[in-house]
Amino acid sequence: MIGVSYGDFNMQANGVTVTGTDVYSAPTNNIQADELAERDGALIVQQKFQKKAFKVEGLIRKATQLELEQTLDAFKLAMSKKNQGFDVAYAGGIRRYLASVQNNIISNRGITSVGFSIEFLSPDGMGWDLQATTLISSAANTTSNTTVSLSVGGSYKADPYIKVTVGVITGGTSKTITLSNAATLRSIAVTRTWVAGDVLEVDALKGLVLVNGAASDFTGQLLSFEPGDGGLGYLDDFTTRSITITSSYTRRWL
Repeated sequence: MIGVSYGDFNMQANGVTVTGTDVYSAPTNNIQADELAERDGALIVQQKFQKKAFKVEGLIRKATQLELEQTLDAFKLAMSKKNQGFDVAYAGGIRRYLASVQNNIISNRGITSVGFSIEFLSPDGMGWDLQATTLISSAANTTSNTTVSLSVGGSYKADPYIKVTVGVITGGTSKTITLSNAATLRSIAVTRTWVAGDVLEVDALKGLVLVNGAASDFTGQLLSFEPGDGGLGYLDDFTTRSITITSSYTRRWL
């Protein structure tokens, strides 16, 4: 029996049993392809995963009619809550899908048992790990241009949290720190007067760029990394520097 819960409601306990679900199906990938001029075929220019609907089916069995009806009321109350974590045991851990119930069908009502079929809607359609994973544990650097190796797990892109801590530095007045995806060359840059002790934080998932805890102007784009091996590029125009880079992300699964 797989572990399944919605919010704080255990769907595999107290007479409630899940018998099947298609939550494991990946969301639809909406692909945009432009035809080639004077040539056969097309070129894929954009891919975007859509929201995902999934079903959960099961039974509720109790010893008496009263117990069944009380459990059914508690079940309906739990299913009425919006934007809850739908947690399912998988591969030795838990995958969490942000979801809301859009259809709750009760069928085959008996005196002490009833069947249910719940249709959930997940806005992003992804299964999330419950804990963050280290992407870069701690990379010290004294050169102006370097690439730090990394490896992204899961089956969907990582939107990482990146932290750059400035140690000893010279020539930091009106200078720029640039971070980039070494594979796609997408980059993000922050220009300011840097001093020892400054901390740059780029949180792609939350859409935040902070310096010493305060929102900062930047140019470029927030970084993401596809599953597999890759690299984080670092570039500055200081005279000398000693910086440390750390990074983490939450694995996501199609």
